[in-house]
Amino acid sequence: MGSHAAALAFILALRVSSLASGSKLQPHMPNVCAEPELLIVGQRQPRVQAFTRSVQVWKQECGARRRCAGYERRTGYYTGYRQVYKVTYQTTYKCCPGWSQLGGDAGCLYPACGYGVCFNGGNCAEGSSQLCHCSSGFQGPRCQYANKPSVESGNPPLNPRAAGGPAW
Repeated sequence: MGSHAAALAFILALRVSSLASGSKLQPHMPNVCAEPELLIVGQRQPRVQAFTRSVQVWKQECGARRRCAGYERRTGYYTGYRQVYKVTYQTTYKCCPGWSQLGGDAGCLYPACGYGVCFNGGNCAEGSSQLCHCSSGFQGPRCQYANKPSVESGNPPLNPRAAGGPAW
């Protein structure tokens, strides 16, 4: 039961931190990515329990005496509760890697320069519309794509098979 409570506390902490980041992000906003999120919901579930007990009762006309004590079995009921956890999935919207939201902006408009944002030797461009300035031979918002070399551009490919040339 302790691990369930810890997991629920962790999920709640994540929910609070995502709500504190500003306005609610939507999929149509710039630089917003959808992420599936595991949600654990705890609910109290009622359970009716029966129990029996012996009760002392006074009976009339018990032979020589007019009244005598006897015992009867009686059934009683009580409602108990148990904690039941249900796992659901929901989609949340967060800033894509390398982007951040400031002051409730409509989307993630600010590049977040940090370690590992730009690939292949690219330099992060803080405050620019292009997230990374790529080194020669690479392109893309995070310099993750290699430029396709062509013979016309003066950049012949290193592998002649790639350009349809002879396979020596």
